[in-house]
Amino acid sequence: MKKKRSVIYLIITIVCLVILVLAIAYILKYYENASEKEAMYESLQASMAGLPLPSPAPSAAPTEAPVATATPKPEIPEDAALLRAVDFAALQEDTCADIYAWISIPDTRIDYPVLQHPSDDTYYLNYNLDGSKGYPGCIYTERENSRDFSDFNTVIYGHNMKNGSMFHDLHSYEDESFLPDHPYVYIYTPDRVMRYRIFAAYPYDDRHLLYSFDYATPEGRAGYLSEIFSIRSMSAVLDDQVAVTSEDRLITLSTCVGSQNEKRYLVQAVLVNDILLSDINE
Repeated sequence: MKKKRSVIYLIITIVCLVILVLAIAYILKYYENASEKEAMYESLQASMAGLPLPSPAPSAAPTEAPVATATPKPEIPEDAALLRAVDFAALQEDTCADIYAWISIPDTRIDYPVLQHPSDDTYYLNYNLDGSKGYPGCIYTERENSRDFSDFNTVIYGHNMKNGSMFHDLHSYEDESFLPDHPYVYIYTPDRVMRYRIFAAYPYDDRHLLYSFDYATPEGRAGYLSEIFSIRSMSAVLDDQVAVTSEDRLITLSTCVGSQNEKRYLVQAVLVNDILLSDINE
């Protein structure tokens, strides 16, 4: 009987060791793959998004009264030096055809292409730029949102990676002292640069924001904004000095909250500058 028990214990021990080895191998492979994908993003960041836009040309003094009033150019922000050029044609041809925008928050690691799959809204939750499956996935939007950021609320998704990549740095806004020094989000598209001012950052439930609220009417949009500014959670950071109306355009950056599958962390911003590249340095 003792011999039989010893054999059983030995088998159990061997099985446990095999499981442990497989688990360690899986973890090592996971981090290896994640590191490879992050290296791909870092290469893109260095080669595709580091070109400064030309400085706005100084306006020449008029020599005579204008015949007609010209359409005013959009205001160029004071921090225009932060604006960059992105070669979308090269990105789409050499990397992924679904890239249509670029998102950046200065002084954070959030500096990535934005993708939208033509038929599967959750594809880039689980797939990478090179088509491989697994983490870190991509920064992406769903087909419910247009690709020109003209919707009232464009929701942009990204994983909260433990290595600090993707949308992990959104959680920096949990510290209310972080927002004043990092108030802007930049969105680049092939023909324009859009600057958004962050006005809210808070944990939320996992409801689908695009299907759970009425954005079709001014009253519905105003009600949604009222709900945001009425949040009284100790975890919420709200800047009620930023003017936001139902006629504005918002972006909502959404990521996970640790191991709480039913929670999301949202950072929301309102469009304050919409600059056509053709208006710069004319």
